[in-house]
Amino acid sequence: MAIRSIAHRTLWLIVISIFLVGAFWLWGEIRKARRTSMASCAKCPFKQISIALHSYHDDYGCFPPAYVADETGRPIHSWRALILPYCDCQGLDKEYDFSEPWDGPHNSRLWDRAPGVFGCRPEKLPRGITHIVAITGPGTAFPGTTCTKLSDFRDGATNSIMIVEIADSKVHWLAPIDLPASEAVRFWNSPERTSISSVEWRRPLVAFVDSTICALGRELSPESLGAALTISGGEPVTREMLQDRGQIRQGSWIE
Repeated sequence: MAIRSIAHRTLWLIVISIFLVGAFWLWGEIRKARRTSMASCAKCPFKQISIALHSYHDDYGCFPPAYVADETGRPIHSWRALILPYCDCQGLDKEYDFSEPWDGPHNSRLWDRAPGVFGCRPEKLPRGITHIVAITGPGTAFPGTTCTKLSDFRDGATNSIMIVEIADSKVHWLAPIDLPASEAVRFWNSPERTSISSVEWRRPLVAFVDSTICALGRELSPESLGAALTISGGEPVTREMLQDRGQIRQGSWIE
């Protein structure tokens, strides 16, 4: 009887172990499928914004400036406000008032009404906050109050990054605030300061001027990143080269 009881308990232990292993495997597959779906959804705003930027270029012969400034040089309108007519913004483009700053009494009423293209992401963001910012500064696609056009991109539209994502963003969708290229390079892969970044389980997304969406690998060097952020630096670094090295991957990149 004792031997039979031991065998019975052993059998149950085996059954329970098989069940637990199967359940753990299934949970892992479900999590992987969910993250794959979330990563795929995360690309959509980048594609929509890229299309909007090019539609603006089609109408004005240039991309929008990073910001519009008042007579004192203070930034008062963001490029995000300028491309509202080209986004699915439910009439916000007609409600936004360019006669007052982005944080004026009227425009402040729009703060909580961010279009999905700016304020939506599979990973939750605070209301009115955007995780998509432009790369700004001298030599970039968004140098400041001046505009760039496609002919200015002598490094090639396939090799220059326009917009990127940042994790734990505190940037309001209407605020004329973005990410200077110098900070993006200096703090790349640094947990201490804001740079191009995403949630921990996938790599951050960027959009090149030709509207190609890519994810950046951790192995990408600051020097190569800096080359990809300029539009006419003449650096011998191309997107194809970085893809061949496994430092950039087209589409999403789940770790």
